[in-house]
Amino acid sequence: MSFWPTAKPLFGDEMVLRSIDWLENFPWRNEATIKKEKDKYSICLHAKDFSPDDITVKTADGFIVVEGKHEEKKDEDGYISRHFVRRYALPEGCKPESVESRLSSDGILTITAPRKPVVRRDTVIPVSHEGSVKSKL
Repeated sequence: MSFWPTAKPLFGDEMVLRSIDWLENFPWRNEATIKKEKDKYSICLHAKDFSPDDITVKTADGFIVVEGKHEEKKDEDGYISRHFVRRYALPEGCKPESVESRLSSDGILTITAPRKPVVRRDTVIPVSHEGSVKSKL
């Protein structure tokens, strides 16, 4: 006779699936998808709990800084406030002033920056001489 005759196994498949669903919908889980393409750099992250006014995107010291913050709000379980800050290194070839962002109706924040290939050229640096130069005889 089982301890819980009518209960399903505690760690069965259904329990695992419920745990996975709960983790995927964890409120402050902000996974980002980053694409580093030849001509564009883009970041997509989940921000469904934030309005456009709650989000700031800026560039500072070679980074894209994304911050989302909203004050305490009432939800179905009580009250909640949220805050996150993410920093992403701005890749070579992206100008800070070219970064753009948009929030879709389904809560996906997309940040893009056009990327121009960096052309590296050889540069000859002249050598300057100080003092007198002795001539060879």
